[in-house]
Amino acid sequence: MNTFIPGTSHFTVGGAYYPTGHVFTMFADEAAARAAAVRLAQVPDMGDITLATPAAIQHAFAKRAADVGAGAPSVGREDQFMLRFVELAQGGKPGLLIDAARAEPESISAVLNTAGALLAYYYRALVIEELIDTTPRAEAAAAGKL
Repeated sequence: MNTFIPGTSHFTVGGAYYPTGHVFTMFADEAAARAAAVRLAQVPDMGDITLATPAAIQHAFAKRAADVGAGAPSVGREDQFMLRFVELAQGGKPGLLIDAARAEPESISAVLNTAGALLAYYYRALVIEELIDTTPRAEAAAAGKL
């Protein structure tokens, strides 16, 4: 598995993180991220899968995170998502950067949902698609687990 170092092509001209054709997802711990990576590698037509350690995420986005609100804002929600990545990384949460290549988004979503991903954003050409349902479950609320 590769180490997370975002390339310049993963950022817009304005500096927002937008890795077109990729999914960025985060997990509770590295074991969960690695287990998901193994399952994702079995999805037909999947591209490269890169582990993003909490330190690597914080390092990659430190400057942009500090500049959010001070410079040119992103047109969409890119900066909000990136700030969430940093927040989770500060709490020790790792992520995966997935080159979706020609894999079916539904197949990626199915793996991530069953693997316990905390969030997953698919950066398409003109839209960012959430691949997992992050709404609280009624069962968890009823059990006092929220």
